[in-house]
Amino acid sequence: MKKIRICVWGLLIFLIACNTLEDRKKAGAVLSKDQLKITIYQATAGSNSIALINKTPEVIMNWDWGTGTAHSASPSDSVYAYIPFKGTYTLRYTAFCAEGTVTDSTTFSIAANDDAFFDKDPAWKGLTGGGAGQTWVWAMDIPGGIIAGNGPENCTSPEWWTMDNSPDNSWIKFDDEITFDLNGAANVVLKGGDGSVRKGFFKVIDPYESEGVKYSGIQLLNGPSFPWPAPADGRYHITRLTPDELSIHEYGQYNIGMFKRKGYVY
Repeated sequence: MKKIRICVWGLLIFLIACNTLEDRKKAGAVLSKDQLKITIYQATAGSNSIALINKTPEVIMNWDWGTGTAHSASPSDSVYAYIPFKGTYTLRYTAFCAEGTVTDSTTFSIAANDDAFFDKDPAWKGLTGGGAGQTWVWAMDIPGGIIAGNGPENCTSPEWWTMDNSPDNSWIKFDDEITFDLNGAANVVLKGGDGSVRKGFFKVIDPYESEGVKYSGIQLLNGPSFPWPAPADGRYHITRLTPDELSIHEYGQYNIGMFKRKGYVY
């Protein structure tokens, strides 16, 4: 009798499972683009804060607005994003159904950079010339000629081992230059003396603290780095940043490079 009950319960579970799978398949048929229903909400036109609302029944929506990706688990969920950069963005959204996916896109605009956001850390505007863009080159004409080396994590110039601007040290790529701007994103471009160009992004990270002083931290993403030092994780801390001069360390480490605004003469 016990064996018969087990068999009956097993049959019931099997039938329920089959019915559930069959219903799910019917409910999740692939949609056409014109069946996708979404809303982009901004409290005021051009606002830096947006809400992405999926109103398409029975799909999971994945959102990609270029500076990040998020997803909505159901039509009742909203995804909120904060974009501090002025620009027009292409929003690509993909609906995941039981039998496949369908993707479409639209655009939205951010009216202005959020200065309050970029004032939180001096690296944002200091590296980028206020946001419009600034190019940094080796400080080849710095008095004394020392442009790289190492020293305490909080030093503003090399204090131990040093490298000068002599041809023997040209392996650190004297002709490279690196540009930062806030035009639509936190952009960074490394232009090599050999004509190569590497584009990526940067972000401000937690400051590095030494002897009670906090130094701005940044991380370069997607390829570019300073000519030297060039840490594998792209992280740096800054011990000097003026409109004309930049002293940059590997994050929390001793190696340091000395750069200046392109066009500045000591």
